[in-house]
Amino acid sequence: MYKTAIKSVLLLIMLLPAALLGADVELVFWNFWDPKFILPVIEQFEKDNPGVKIRNEQVNWGNGLDKIVVAMANGRAPDICELGSTWMGRFMAEGALLDVTDKFSDLKPSYLMWEPATMNGRLYGMPWLAGTRVMFYNRTLFKAAGLDPERGPETWADLLEAAKLIHNPEKGRYGFGMNAGEGHILYKKFMPFVWGNHGQILDESDAFVFDSPQTREALDFYLKLKAYSYCEKQDLLDEAFKRGKLGLAISGSWNFARYPIDAPELDFGVALMPKPAKDKGFSTSFLGGEILVLFKSCKDPDAAAKFIRYLTTVENTLPITREALVSFPAHKDAYSDEMFSRDPRLGVFVEQMKTAVHPPVHRLWIDLEKIINNAVEKAMYGEAPDAVFAEANREYERVANWQRVVRTAVSGSIGVSAVTAGIGKSAEAAAPAATSQNGGSTQILLLALIGVGTLLNAVLLMFLIYEVKKKAG
Repeated sequence: MYKTAIKSVLLLIMLLPAALLGADVELVFWNFWDPKFILPVIEQFEKDNPGVKIRNEQVNWGNGLDKIVVAMANGRAPDICELGSTWMGRFMAEGALLDVTDKFSDLKPSYLMWEPATMNGRLYGMPWLAGTRVMFYNRTLFKAAGLDPERGPETWADLLEAAKLIHNPEKGRYGFGMNAGEGHILYKKFMPFVWGNHGQILDESDAFVFDSPQTREALDFYLKLKAYSYCEKQDLLDEAFKRGKLGLAISGSWNFARYPIDAPELDFGVALMPKPAKDKGFSTSFLGGEILVLFKSCKDPDAAAKFIRYLTTVENTLPITREALVSFPAHKDAYSDEMFSRDPRLGVFVEQMKTAVHPPVHRLWIDLEKIINNAVEKAMYGEAPDAVFAEANREYERVANWQRVVRTAVSGSIGVSAVTAGIGKSAEAAAPAATSQNGGSTQILLLALIGVGTLLNAVLLMFLIYEVKKKAG
């Protein structure tokens, strides 16, 4: 009895946050950035906060999501993690993230893009970076085609006419750059035409309403535009534009870090995304970004939140933007920086963000974007719209049903840990209750349960990773 009490006290001490015990705490931070951008900020934070160490670990966009899911399933999630904003719906819905409402809600007036970090009125992350896409156009090719180089296309008709006038494949010139053959990208270029036409993906009741007159009208226009397009992956489209081979392309701010160095002679402009017509719809684009979150296993949430507040300040985020130009700070004060006034073209991105649309914050979004990509690309290559919309509806039902089955399996299996960004109770978590019983038979039973749980974890995890990879193509 005495030994049991001592063990219990020692276990309690081990579980106390290090900060309460006056000991150093090391927080693991997973992010997608080159360490040269992150380490200087960490070094200064550690100087200002003795006793807190931040271990920086870089992950990549190719397999980062899979790595995070596997780490969670194995109980090895990082303390702090950067998540793509479109992933948040799944992680929040499955209860994987720590509620940080009391840690960041006071910052709401100063930052953009809280929507993807919010569920049921509670905050589960802190906006860090935000970005959108705009219309790039080659001013030299505009002049040669008799178009006004000072004005980008304002309507769908303007865009189609400009692409048609510039398009001359025999001379190596293409009217428009259209994404193809690449996951996670095409929907960001197509959906602005749907959103600007007042179309949706999900309605207020979460019903899948992608097949609508507004979406069909947008797809009809997009297929007309394809006749004057060069279809390729994003990097190749950016390269073709850089070489003066594309008249127009939807792209991001990262080109401002490349084009002046790689092609200083390139004369290009940027414009807001075109709207359906002068008297119809509105200009919009994709809005996305990076959210900093704490997993529920975070060793010291207070210290982690302090680091996040430090990292997301204008002073620490603007240097990343200035050099990489991949995205902009979520902090509103950043937009008064001279960087945005020095090159008016960057101001177009800021203006576009005012009307840009973030995809639905939904647990199935990763699957939904795949469905949209497949539907649009199949239509681009000749499949009838009726067929692609019917298939999209069937695929949504299949994915929704599959997710329901998985959620039931996770919640009903003994010892099955968090999978597909969810958290379930493992056999190890049940250990304290089991060890309160006396006798060797309980220990044997516990070991057996842990063994069965581990086996179920492995089998179910392999199945789910296979399904995720199959969906991702």
